[in-house]
Amino acid sequence: MFRLSIDLMSQWVATVYNAGISIGLTFLLGRVLGPEAFGQYSFILTLASLFFILQTGGFKTLLFRERTLPSQAMAEQGENLFSWALGNTLVVSLGGVFCILVLPFQYRLGLIFAVLYFGLLAVADFISATLRGAGRFPREAQWQILFRTLGAVGILVAVFWVRPTPWAVFGGWALGVLASLFFSPVSIKRPLFGGLEIKGIRQACLGFIAIDAATVIYYRCDIILLEYLTGNSVEVGYYSAAYRFLDGILLMVFPLRLLWFRKLRLVWEDTAYFKREMLKMVFWMFLVACLIFGVGTVFNQEIVFLTFGREYADSVRLLPWLLLALLFALPNSILTQGVVAQNRERYYAVVAGFAALLNILLNLVLIPEFGGMGAAWATVFTEGFLMVVLVFGLKGEVKKRSKVKGERSKVKGEG
Repeated sequence: MFRLSIDLMSQWVATVYNAGISIGLTFLLGRVLGPEAFGQYSFILTLASLFFILQTGGFKTLLFRERTLPSQAMAEQGENLFSWALGNTLVVSLGGVFCILVLPFQYRLGLIFAVLYFGLLAVADFISATLRGAGRFPREAQWQILFRTLGAVGILVAVFWVRPTPWAVFGGWALGVLASLFFSPVSIKRPLFGGLEIKGIRQACLGFIAIDAATVIYYRCDIILLEYLTGNSVEVGYYSAAYRFLDGILLMVFPLRLLWFRKLRLVWEDTAYFKREMLKMVFWMFLVACLIFGVGTVFNQEIVFLTFGREYADSVRLLPWLLLALLFALPNSILTQGVVAQNRERYYAVVAGFAALLNILLNLVLIPEFGGMGAAWATVFTEGFLMVVLVFGLKGEVKKRSKVKGERSKVKGEG
């Protein structure tokens, strides 16, 4: 219990610190860049976030899971996972920069620096996944603080001493993360390039890629569609400002997700215990979501004006709807950990894919008429759909495993 408290406290300290930096930078960039440039920055960030899925290649989650408790099929491959992850990131990042240079992308310079930043971030995330899988949560917390701090310093230098533009933000960000890699607590080995040729690794990585893609799409497609369907960067800025609160809250609960995932992974074969733990975790997340929604709804204007300023008055009406999504999003963050802990990434990939498709369709229907408000409604409905499907899926799997366990016990007793 003491070890769990130390792990959780260290992760929360790091998360609160990183969230404070992230939120502070968001508010600062919102004021310095203005609604239009902030909308462009959010648009670039969203596109690059989608490409980031390929840069990590599913290896981030695979490293965490296999370092925690190796799967039988991958027990002999563990030592090379990190090197294969680096090789994938290197190839995909260089390919991305090449495509941006030769294809007619909008905001080309910003996208190039964003791809470089996310490539370096992938390496930092692989380091974190390795430390978390080994249970070294306090050391991983220190690593988080280091690379987030240097990244923030890079942004501030770029904005105030170079130029307050989206490309400068990503360029400074990339340099800051690059500097942090020289202080990595994990040895960064030479990249290897044959990992995805191994069937077990390829299948797992493709499953995690599909999960990450679907997740990012249904969390980020609203900003992309707002830009394309309305052509109004200012409205994108208003929506992005309100959405940052949803992002920040999900970031704050991330330490619990990490520790609870490791706990669920270690006991996933004990069906009854696994079920009890899942129910407790989901219940607490729902209570926290209700509290945040209540406070955010009552003080929505004060929150927006205090953080982004009166220039973002249109964000006030969007905030309560996006906070309503937390009633589903926070419990979903635990339900998804339960699914992955059970080695059911394929199932979740399918579910998340349907959720992403639903979110896109809803945005296509609602945004042309309702703008940012339509995007907020789509987010709420998608999270509700995802919760229903995950609950029924987990319930069915638990019953199936309980039945199999009972039959095995019966056969053993008869023998």
